[in-house]
Amino acid sequence: MSMVYYYKALNKKGQQISDIIDAANEVEARKKLKSEGLYVVSISQKSDSASPTNLKSHIELLVERANRSSAKKQVGLFSRQLATLLKAGMPLLTAIADIAEQIDNKVFKTIVIDVKQKIEEGYSFSNALAFHRDFFSELYINMIRVGESLGSLDEVMERLAEMEEKNNILKNKIRAALWYPVFMLLFSSVIVVFLMVNIIPTISQVFAEQKRDLPLPTKVVIAASNFLSNFWFVIPILAILLYYLYKKYVATPEGRRNIDDLLMKMPIVSRLYNKIIVYRFTFNLGVLLSNKVDILKAFEIVKKIVNNVVVEEKIENAAKKIQEGAPISQSLNKYEFLPKLVIGMISAGEASDRVDEMLLNIGNVYENEIDMVVTSLTGMVEPLIIIMMGIVIGIIVLSVMMPIMEMNLMVQ
Repeated sequence: MSMVYYYKALNKKGQQISDIIDAANEVEARKKLKSEGLYVVSISQKSDSASPTNLKSHIELLVERANRSSAKKQVGLFSRQLATLLKAGMPLLTAIADIAEQIDNKVFKTIVIDVKQKIEEGYSFSNALAFHRDFFSELYINMIRVGESLGSLDEVMERLAEMEEKNNILKNKIRAALWYPVFMLLFSSVIVVFLMVNIIPTISQVFAEQKRDLPLPTKVVIAASNFLSNFWFVIPILAILLYYLYKKYVATPEGRRNIDDLLMKMPIVSRLYNKIIVYRFTFNLGVLLSNKVDILKAFEIVKKIVNNVVVEEKIENAAKKIQEGAPISQSLNKYEFLPKLVIGMISAGEASDRVDEMLLNIGNVYENEIDMVVTSLTGMVEPLIIIMMGIVIGIIVLSVMMPIMEMNLMVQ
């Protein structure tokens, strides 16, 4: 049985490096590092209960949390590397050990080493992965379990690699499409705040010296400017409070249900959100069925992947109908979360006994549709932001110009 050790060492160039290593004991760890040409400065066994005691420890903890967040993105690469090595005939344990040596992310490296340790202790690969459900989904673990039982782990790993890569590409496309509108909104907001905090107070002082009755729009803008100048700290406090209340509300079953239901009905947002649900359901169900996962088990796994409690209930109810002997298409049609066209395609797949292939094809179609919707929504949101901020800035400028124009008319 091997253990995980954190170490600091000097390389041949005298540079200090920090990393983790697995070995049977500390002596073996030191020998292993020495064989790699490293001089050990310090080494200690990994402890999950360690808590930060100083500023440096706090910084290291924050870095580890950031690494943990990015570690989830490593699952696709891990799957691809493992699939390649298994297809080349390399034993599972040796393949995992070789991959662990090449991982740069310390958090994910620790996880892979722990999986290797669990396999050495006698756990199956799927059960070893089940200890890290934050990183490996139910679908991932169950497909591995099927691959182990059928002796086709290399093929399953290749399918999982493709699936993880597709999901990462889809997430990156959505994030990339949202980045520019978000940047535009933030940049425009900074301009408005600058005008309200730095320009309007100076102009309002001039108006105050004139002691004239100001138009209503000007009074409103000056009042907003005074509020931002004197009570700016209220805005971040209010934002934090609203976020806290939102998270607390979403944490309740009723709140989560209401939010999920709203997302499915909200104008503009629902157009993309509903397509993502259809994609997640059809593609992942197709992957599970094509890998010989039992239909009821597949439904149980997929309902957790759609990430919407309203749809989860509908999938659960559809599964009960299937258990009673109803066809898949008929069961899904009753609960109306899939478009009629998709139901018809699933029905055609059942008739030809190729429902798994049909579901995968539907998933691929919806993947392309999501890409087009993201592009069209981005093109629609950008001008809306520009128009909205133009109106806000226009109101500010108009509120300033109205008193000036009135004074000019009086002088004439």
